[in-house]
Amino acid sequence: MVENKKKRQSSRSCDILIIGGGSAGLRAAIEAHDAGAHVLIISKSRKGDPHTVLARGGINAALGTMDPEDNWMVHAADTLKEGEFLADYERVEVLCKNAPDAVDELVKWGARFHREKDGRLTQRFFGAHTYRRTVFYEDWTGEEIIRVLMDQVQERKIEIIDNIYITKLLKSDDINGEGLVGEETGWNQVRGALGINIEKKEIMIFECKALILAAGGYTRVYSVSSSRIFENYGEGVALAYETGADLVDMEMVQFHPTGMVWPEKALGTLATEAIRGEGGILLNSRGERFMKNYYPERMELGPRDIVARANYNEIVNGRGTEHGGVWLDVTHLPKEKILDRLPTMYEQFKKFDGIDISKEKMEVGPTAHYSMGGVVVDEKCKTKIGSLFAVGEVISQIHGANRLGGNSLLDTVVFGKIVGGEAAELINGMREKRKTGEPLPLRLDDNSKKEFEDGIFVVKEPVRFRDEIQELMKLNVGIIREESKLKNGLKGILELKKEFYSKDSILKEFKIDDDDAENVVLTWQVKSSLVVCEAIIRSALMRQESRGAHYRSDYPKLDEEKWNINICCRKEGTEMVLFKQNVKEIKGPLANLLEAHIKPEHQREFE
Repeated sequence: MVENKKKRQSSRSCDILIIGGGSAGLRAAIEAHDAGAHVLIISKSRKGDPHTVLARGGINAALGTMDPEDNWMVHAADTLKEGEFLADYERVEVLCKNAPDAVDELVKWGARFHREKDGRLTQRFFGAHTYRRTVFYEDWTGEEIIRVLMDQVQERKIEIIDNIYITKLLKSDDINGEGLVGEETGWNQVRGALGINIEKKEIMIFECKALILAAGGYTRVYSVSSSRIFENYGEGVALAYETGADLVDMEMVQFHPTGMVWPEKALGTLATEAIRGEGGILLNSRGERFMKNYYPERMELGPRDIVARANYNEIVNGRGTEHGGVWLDVTHLPKEKILDRLPTMYEQFKKFDGIDISKEKMEVGPTAHYSMGGVVVDEKCKTKIGSLFAVGEVISQIHGANRLGGNSLLDTVVFGKIVGGEAAELINGMREKRKTGEPLPLRLDDNSKKEFEDGIFVVKEPVRFRDEIQELMKLNVGIIREESKLKNGLKGILELKKEFYSKDSILKEFKIDDDDAENVVLTWQVKSSLVVCEAIIRSALMRQESRGAHYRSDYPKLDEEKWNINICCRKEGTEMVLFKQNVKEIKGPLANLLEAHIKPEHQREFE
């Protein structure tokens, strides 16, 4: 809390506020702007450097350029099967039907995707895909997509304010909305956000008529993660939860099979699936190609959950490498192909590990990579909180219990376009009711501003809290789970939560200077992590089966009869309450296609 300090403060207003400058947020901004809305993007990272740039391997679309038999229904079937049928099939249909147009749009805007000599877009295999459908640019497709979307944003002169860290969403009862009509005055509406400008060291208040959360996932709550140290602590998920939105499938955290294990400074850094897509193989310390023992049908290109658990099993049973990994080998591939298709990986391992991957094997192991769980939204990406939308990794019900590689970038641009249009339609509807195109007369009164400013606090030793949370999650809520460890993890999280909010931890006064602005961010990362980790563990304890990325050694089998349901979390008072909802029954032609195929047996026992 702030005492006896004059605080620097500024405020901004817009029609649609987008929190997050990744591909989902950028695509939403483009669509909303083109529909006539005044859009403002705020991002905690630098412009053009969101988490999306780390998405290496590619973006999926059933174009049929390499395999003409492919179509959107096979893509949807693969997505549902990989997600162990927890996803909302209607959203999967939307994702896969719109994939070709989404890729075509990126190409039209200048994406330099790899092509065959005859001009066709090249498509590579990714794990658990029936056909080759992953379009790519070398091995840094995400960065290429961000380049293209940033060009479109800049062409439209859409403003981005970077280095902004949001601490609270503001609702209708925080706003003086004199002049609003009808449903605009409802108490359950999001009308803005409060945060810190890290660079300028000032408090910022943003006022809006609709807000789109595009703030990423929560895999950095683990100490070994493919996310960078400053991102993906579940801030967007926690903001929505604290505002009243529901969460779902929070136990579903994907561990990518191949993150770097050495040197320590590179621990968890992704070794893209494209390496295996181009022919890379996995070996244990004995030189055995061990995937034949776990998934002989597709070997290294099996589902991510199976390959990750296979790697883990080899390591813990004494067949791992010196630094606790397994070998990923491309030395049998021509160096020209490696430099053409995997140039970033070639440079990454040369920089960090000092090896030439065309001549030496890579040392890799599982790394926390993607959050399948998140905020509950409807088919238009709207939460149950009026005027609050969400998109990208912050939401759930698209990927289910496990995600296909290449579907995350697709998810961001397909649903980014949808949510941008829906938010703009909401704004245009408000204007029509008021018979004017003028901005809505919203403003925060002085008392509300002071209350929000005083709600910003820092704790002593935020880095210690962060590190203890990450270690608890790694040891107790990792790739293999069981009841006693989950209970131990929950006990630890609740104890840290109690300490975090204690009088002894909270500093009673601070000023927004270099040190304290950084400490606000660290404090709120911990605050968000505590919400997310409690949701992950409580949901993992409730789900007494193994499904997709959630593997319980004490319940090693999938149980369709009891657990073909989604587990949801809701805030009631100060407590987190869990409840179940039935998964939507698959209907129509997609149901017929799925019945004609044998469901893959994802849940293998690991001994």
